[in-house]
Amino acid sequence: MERTHLYALGVVGTMLCAADAGASKRDGVACPSGADAMVQQGVLKCSVRLEHVRMSICPRLDYPNYTQIEIKELDQCKPQVMPLRGRASVDSGMTPLPQTRLAGSNRPVTDPTVISAYGVLAVVPPPDSAYRRQVDRVSQDRFTALQVVFVWPQGMPLPATVGHDPKNGVSCPPGYDATVLNGRGLRCSDTVVRKAGCDSVNPLNPLSPWTIERRTGRDLCVSKDLTGNRVTGQYTIPTDAGYVGAMGNPSQNGWHLDTDRSGNVDYWVKDGTSYKYPVAR
Repeated sequence: MERTHLYALGVVGTMLCAADAGASKRDGVACPSGADAMVQQGVLKCSVRLEHVRMSICPRLDYPNYTQIEIKELDQCKPQVMPLRGRASVDSGMTPLPQTRLAGSNRPVTDPTVISAYGVLAVVPPPDSAYRRQVDRVSQDRFTALQVVFVWPQGMPLPATVGHDPKNGVSCPPGYDATVLNGRGLRCSDTVVRKAGCDSVNPLNPLSPWTIERRTGRDLCVSKDLTGNRVTGQYTIPTDAGYVGAMGNPSQNGWHLDTDRSGNVDYWVKDGTSYKYPVAR
């Protein structure tokens, strides 16, 4: 029979697993820092790797009187009196229950910082066959097993997760477009989003069309004047939206600039956009 261990310190841990204080629909949701993130076909999944550790122990169930442990290259159990089946010693066994911690860290899953970051972890320990002995020449051997556990993204409202499994991930509701945030998050909107670009023609110098200059911060439209000097435009425009520079700054005509929306690429977002939280699958 499998045993499920629910690691928690209280209700606060449960709340923090689902709702990040101050998160809004427009902010979207994102995998917690330190968690692995995967986005495929608009579905975001977050996971953490756990390490289960069980210590070497004597006696084993099949050699109940082999109670003396000998620490050596591979721990051995020896009998206090008469040996069984002619065996002078047998390899040590494992403690019944594991200690569970974040892989690559000494922090157990019951650590308050782990709960605040990832929430309450309902863990089904792996079977005995998944454990591998780690020989320790000066102390007791250890048996370790790795396990991937899925967690909810930060920013998800708690009620939206009830009755769902985080291993299935989250996605945008029907009618809403998904925007991937830095490869770790998801934002859902029914918005019109267009990449920032430039007019193809510079009326001050038709031989030097405007070109977009991508940069961290606000992107620029650049060209050259008739004397060859660099000229910088006052604003970019939304591409593929029927918008031209002569119409004026888009920010004064129903658009707002989302700087560095994807890497160092700016996008123009049409005003009147509505946002929703992703839904659990």
